[in-house]
Amino acid sequence: MQSRVTAAVVLFLFASALVFVADHFVRPALIGRSTRLPFLFILLGIFGGLETFGLLGLFLGPTLMAVMVAIWREGAHQEAQISTAAA
Repeated sequence: MQSRVTAAVVLFLFASALVFVADHFVRPALIGRSTRLPFLFILLGIFGGLETFGLLGLFLGPTLMAVMVAIWREGAHQEAQISTAAA
């Protein structure tokens, strides 16, 4: 019984450390800083990617979400420039 409790605590600590590193270092480096995505968009990208692509979607979902938001922002920026130039 003691070995199971110890294994559970070690697994919990390892998983917590992995989530901490991924959330504080990997996610901002790969996704958050380049397009400044809000956390909710990243979360929706993760869940949508997992549902659509399975385990690979864990990485593809937020990446595709970041690309789509970047394209959307670029289009909005160009539209603002066109409307400013026309005025």
